[in-house]
Amino acid sequence: MTKIHEGWEGVFETPFQSGIVSFSITSGDMEDLIENYVYTDHRKITEQQYKILLEDLLKEASICFQQSGLESNIATNGFTRECSMLQWMYIESEIYKLRNTFQKIEAHPLRNLQKEEILMNRERVRSVTPRTIAWMERYGEAFGATPSKLPSHIQTTKIEETFDVYENRVILFQLNELESLLKTYRTIQDMDIHKKAEQFLDWISHWKRSNFLQQIKSHSGAVKITQVFRKNPVYRLWYQWFHSLYQFKTITFDLQQKLSLKDTYLLYEMWCFMQVICTFRGLGILEDTAELFTKKDGYYFLRLAENKESIVKLKNGAKLIYQKMIQSNTLPYYSYTQRMIPDIVIEYQEHLFVLDPKYRIPANLPMALGEMHKYRDGILAKENDSTVVKEVYILTPTECYLSNDKDFYDIEFHKRYKMGAYCFSPGENLEEFNKWIKQLFC
Repeated sequence: MTKIHEGWEGVFETPFQSGIVSFSITSGDMEDLIENYVYTDHRKITEQQYKILLEDLLKEASICFQQSGLESNIATNGFTRECSMLQWMYIESEIYKLRNTFQKIEAHPLRNLQKEEILMNRERVRSVTPRTIAWMERYGEAFGATPSKLPSHIQTTKIEETFDVYENRVILFQLNELESLLKTYRTIQDMDIHKKAEQFLDWISHWKRSNFLQQIKSHSGAVKITQVFRKNPVYRLWYQWFHSLYQFKTITFDLQQKLSLKDTYLLYEMWCFMQVICTFRGLGILEDTAELFTKKDGYYFLRLAENKESIVKLKNGAKLIYQKMIQSNTLPYYSYTQRMIPDIVIEYQEHLFVLDPKYRIPANLPMALGEMHKYRDGILAKENDSTVVKEVYILTPTECYLSNDKDFYDIEFHKRYKMGAYCFSPGENLEEFNKWIKQLFC
C-alpha cells in the first residue's frame, strides 16, 4: 500500500483465485470494512491448467533425460524425498485443498466395530447370544454353574467402535512425513518459505491432535492403495494429494531458482519450451538434450532459468535454444542496438525463428507483436550484416481476438507476414503449431 494525496492505494494480485476480498481499516476506535470482488483474470491459465502445465513439464523433462544417455548415481526408486522448488510450489498452492480434505475426514472418519471375547461378571452381562449359551454349557461348571445357578463369570462378546483402521494409520503416517518435509523447508535461507513452512507446521500439529488419530499407531512401510482410497471420495482426494507430492522424481528445479505462484509466467515459458521439444521428438528429429540438465550433489536438475542458455540439438543440424543471449560481441549473430534474450529460438540453416511466450497478453496484441520487430531487424549476421531472423511468433495461453479484421492467429496471416501468434494452452492440442514445425523441417 502506498500513501497518496487522497488516501492509500495498492495492488492485490492472486495467481488463480477469485471471490470476495475484505480490507479492514482501523483508526483509533473506528474500524471500516471495505469489500470488493476479485474477478477471474481470463488472460491467465486456470488452476487445473496449472497442474497440467506442471505434469507436462516434468513428463517431457523425464523423457528427455532418458533419451540423453546421461549416466549418474541417480536414485532409481521412482520417487525422491529431496526438496525441490517444484515440490514446494505444489505444497504452497495445494495445502489449502489438503486442509479442506482433512476437515471433511475429521468430520466423518472411517471407523470399525471391534469384537473382543472377555470374561465378565454375570451381573454386568447385558445380552445373551447363542455363542454365550454354548460357552456356558461347555465351561460353566468351572465357574460355579449348577442346573439352578448361573456361573459367577460369563464369557461374552464386547463390541467397541474404533478408528484404528488402515487408512487412518496411513493418514497419520503421511502427516508425519509432511511434517518432517516442512521442517526441512523451514531451514532454507528464504524468509518467505521459512514463514509459510512454520504456518503449515502449525496446521499439521493441530491436525495430529484430532480425536480420531489418538490411540492409533502410525503406519510403517510402503503405502498401498486400498478400495477405500480408490472409491471413498474424500479419502481418495487425500491419497492423490500425497501421491502427487512425490511425483517430481529426480528431474526437478533447484531450490536456488525460486519460483513462486506469482511467477507463473516463468513456468509458462519453460512449459512452452518443453512443448516445442515434444513436437520435435514426435517428428523423430530430437538428437541431444544433455545440456538441459546440470548435476549437483549426485542429482540432475533441469537447468532452465532466466538468462542461462540451454541448447537442444536436432538431427538436421538445427538447434533449439532457451534464453539465447545476443549482444554486440556474440557470434555468429549480434545485436547492434541492445542486448536481446529471446525466450525460445530455433536456429536452422543460418536463420533464426523466434518464439516469445506471453503469459498475460493484453488486448493490444498488435503492440506486443510490434515489439517483435526488434528481433527481426536488430539481430544480424556477424559475417555480412544480413538480417537472420526469418519468422517471429508470440505464444499465448488464450487467443486474443480483436474487433478489427486482423487475426494474428490465422495461418494465412502467418504465411503472408512471417509473424503472428499461436495459442499454447495446457491440456489442449497444438495442431496448428505442429503443422508449422513440420512444414519448416520436413
